[in-house]
Amino acid sequence: MSLARFSDTPALLITRLDPRSRIIGAVFCVLAAVSMTTTVGQIGMIIAALALATFADVNWRDMLHRLAHVEGFMVVLLILLPLSVDGRTFIAFGPLALSETGLMRALAIVLKVNASVIATMALLATLEPVRLGRGMATLGVPARLVHLLLFLVRYQSLFREEGARLMEAMRARGFAPRLDMRTWRAYGNFTGMLLVRSMERAERVEESMRCRGFSGKFPLRMTRALNPTDYAFMCLLGLLIFGLFLLDRLA
Repeated sequence: MSLARFSDTPALLITRLDPRSRIIGAVFCVLAAVSMTTTVGQIGMIIAALALATFADVNWRDMLHRLAHVEGFMVVLLILLPLSVDGRTFIAFGPLALSETGLMRALAIVLKVNASVIATMALLATLEPVRLGRGMATLGVPARLVHLLLFLVRYQSLFREEGARLMEAMRARGFAPRLDMRTWRAYGNFTGMLLVRSMERAERVEESMRCRGFSGKFPLRMTRALNPTDYAFMCLLGLLIFGLFLLDRLA
């Protein structure tokens, strides 16, 4: 066997897969992470998700940046859930008591969410939006959802630029945000104008697409069959998830 096949780094293995197999794998990983009931199984899903990220062309800095946004909500959950669930007191701060039951539930949710997010980013974050849309359409996802995804990815930068121009115009008129009603009124006007201009931009985009012959449908169907590598990946991932499921139930 030629060594040329092994000359690439392992980080390119997942990027070669068909979008359909990656979408199916992401769905299986999320369902498996949610179904784990013990800490052993949840930590196992975290390790499996990190392994997937290792074999994907993932920018670790971007992944950590995105996870930081998720962890902000998880910190709030770790504080509020132990305060709102009854059970044996784990630690008390004056009149506030953190229950052990609430803390364990919060930790379980944190582990499940992180495993789901890491696995999804490993399998889908490196997938181009058009290929993702084609894979979703081939798997039977409603066409409107696929179109919404593609339009969102394509035109979000235009709407962001529109909002930046409006904010720059407000600053040119001396606007400085403060904690008063005038600031809230200004932000309300800003939101309304942004919606109006976004609708106008969307109408112009629709007219330009219809001038180019757009009939309301994108040619997103895939005709290429899955190759043996995709089937092997799904089988290995299924065996891994099944093993973690057994470990979770036997722990």
